[in-house]
Amino acid sequence: MKTLIASLTAGALSLGIATAAPRDARPAAFAHRLPAEHTVELKRMPGVDVARLRAEDARQSRTQGLRPVRFAAPLAVDLTPADAGDWDEIAGGNLVWRLRVESKDALSLNFGFSEYHMPEGGRLLVYPAGLDRNADPEAIRAFDAADNKPHGALWTPIVPGDSAVLEVVVPKAKLPELKLRLTSVNHDYVGFGRLAREGALAQTKGVSGSCNVDVVCPDGDDFRDEIPSVGAYSRFGTFYCSGSLLNNTAGDRKMYFLTAHHCSMGTADAAASIVVYWNYENSTCRTPGSAASGANGDGSLAQNQTGAVVRATHAGSDFTLLELDTPADPAFALSWSGWDRRDLAPSGATGIHHPRVAEKRITHSDNPLRVEGYLGASGNSHLWVQWNPRGTTEGGSSGSPLYSPEGRVIGQLHGGYASCTTTGANHVDWYGRLFTSWTGGGTAATSLASWLDAGGTGAQFVDTLTADGGVAPGAPTADFTYAIDPDTLTVTFTDTSSAGEDAIDSRSWTFGDGASSTQASPVHTYAEAGTYTVTLTVTDTEGRSHSRSETLEVGDTGPDAIAIENGVAVPGLGGAAGSEQLYSLVVPEGVTGPLLITTSGGTGNVSLYVSRDAEPGPDAADFRSQRPGNNESIRIVDPEAGTYYIKLVGTAAFANVRLQARHAEPSDGGGQGSLRNGVPVTGISGEAGSAQYWTVQVPAGTMSLDVTMSGGTGDGDLYVRYGEQPTTSAYDCRPYRFGNEESCSFVNPQPGTWHVMVHAYSAISGVTLTAAY
Repeated sequence: MKTLIASLTAGALSLGIATAAPRDARPAAFAHRLPAEHTVELKRMPGVDVARLRAEDARQSRTQGLRPVRFAAPLAVDLTPADAGDWDEIAGGNLVWRLRVESKDALSLNFGFSEYHMPEGGRLLVYPAGLDRNADPEAIRAFDAADNKPHGALWTPIVPGDSAVLEVVVPKAKLPELKLRLTSVNHDYVGFGRLAREGALAQTKGVSGSCNVDVVCPDGDDFRDEIPSVGAYSRFGTFYCSGSLLNNTAGDRKMYFLTAHHCSMGTADAAASIVVYWNYENSTCRTPGSAASGANGDGSLAQNQTGAVVRATHAGSDFTLLELDTPADPAFALSWSGWDRRDLAPSGATGIHHPRVAEKRITHSDNPLRVEGYLGASGNSHLWVQWNPRGTTEGGSSGSPLYSPEGRVIGQLHGGYASCTTTGANHVDWYGRLFTSWTGGGTAATSLASWLDAGGTGAQFVDTLTADGGVAPGAPTADFTYAIDPDTLTVTFTDTSSAGEDAIDSRSWTFGDGASSTQASPVHTYAEAGTYTVTLTVTDTEGRSHSRSETLEVGDTGPDAIAIENGVAVPGLGGAAGSEQLYSLVVPEGVTGPLLITTSGGTGNVSLYVSRDAEPGPDAADFRSQRPGNNESIRIVDPEAGTYYIKLVGTAAFANVRLQARHAEPSDGGGQGSLRNGVPVTGISGEAGSAQYWTVQVPAGTMSLDVTMSGGTGDGDLYVRYGEQPTTSAYDCRPYRFGNEESCSFVNPQPGTWHVMVHAYSAISGVTLTAAY
């Protein structure tokens, strides 16, 4: 029935629009007469060599330190509703598309969509094939227009079993707006959580060691506020690590999520692929050391969310800070852990983590911590911790938080030797220090300070923000009101903060323009109109502090525009004839090369207008493009720093148009050239047997160099060599992995020119390459 899509598209505008589907939507066949599920087109995936995967995993487990746990094998596809699956029409002016996918003997499946845009009123369901009407709703994964993100990707949580149904219900009138491209089917060969079938692949079941301690046990009583902040997550649907939500000095519940750099989440594609599972815990306290503690638990994977952007990452202290795409679901009752950035090594510590693709566990140490380099090397980037005999960490615990006795995060897990079989001096791990990560590599992209203290309060530590919005007991609560005089640009602030257990001792204000005050209720006059972030930090007599931030628009702040990010496409745009949509892009100082702004795709006719620091339009614009159709392009050869306003005007009605603005990069799109620190090269493609080369200049004094290849399709091989181009027989690093997930790491690399080669073992497309030091 794939031919139905063309005729439906042609007649779509004459039909009605359905309301948005609820998150607990059920398969359409439960409410409508549809062809039997077994008649729907089936896509069978090629066989997975589980023995080879297990052998690779075993080799990895013998290397020093902890690593992300692989639980699934990626199987590349390229499927859309236009060329796969079956279409049907149901009552209410809606269309249904279904496709069955089978990967024989998978314990669970999850799916990666490189393109996802769902119109309002539409929804995507992913559920096990043969689902019964009385089945547990947790088995159904639902997505709708709320899941449309600037990065345009969607990665799903797992569904149990080896066969699943992908189902779209969309209003017929909005079919042209639908964008869905499936590019990865991920075959779980380990058993994510309790989804491992009894007796199947027993050697690689996703269960943690029996010596671990469930967080519901009394061991977790002092950390009840912090436990909900810790989550398990998957990357590209195949690898697994841990991480935690962190509070910030504004206390504004931003979804800052701390994990480990070595979990390879530091690229835009990897961040977009994240699926975080919250409150994945056993319901009872299993006795540590018992058979039950080492078996599958009863934790639920129902509470989850997808997608993130990278805020900062740095190899030196092995941290990555993400900001998750969607706000916290109130039903999840999450918390945001406090942190302590002071230079300290406390007398004990606690780890909360997800070992071996399993339920959340807790581990304590009553031993003094030490400051040193990773795995005992010289330096001060890590904290060494020796665990108590009860509990441990394992693969998959990577990235999990380490808490001080006061319940504040002081680091994240890099690796070590601890396991259920180690004792004494071998029962140890190393955590990248939050103290070191605070300044990191000295830039916003390599440090925590720019994000966790955006207002520049200088706070040394903050406490945990609990689910009900309260700060952990004992701390004061910052709050204030304000009144703006738009004519004089003067703002009168009134402190309304409240004390905790102890009296408020001091107040610190920052006004977002470089000025500050320690008065209780200051009056501040701005030099010019603009948008400013004001932060008040209150500190009590015991040194506990809390901050609150507020964004103020003072005077005339310019056009009301939707901000877009450099290089991030905005898909699915549409409007009536004569309609106008305004976007803005900030071009910072120091940008070289052209600024390219384009629209493309879709139907109808849109015109493009651009001006710097002013709203453009058909009658007044610095640049314009007014071609027939939607393929508009404006190229600004040498852009000045400032805000560029981008207006789309419907010359005729238009739909499903894609907007993108980017600073052109010499090596972007897979070309060969220089790699810049932390800047990914995207869209690398090549035929089988081809090789492409880059160089990276490493300055003297660099602590580490990480070269990472990820994403896309096919099988690329990564080679890195100092001083000259690598070959397939001469190199300093060659990871020997299947697919495109490969990385090379060097400690204290030689300063000078390092050479990188991407060799296509089979044809590759859409690969991302990043070098960071």
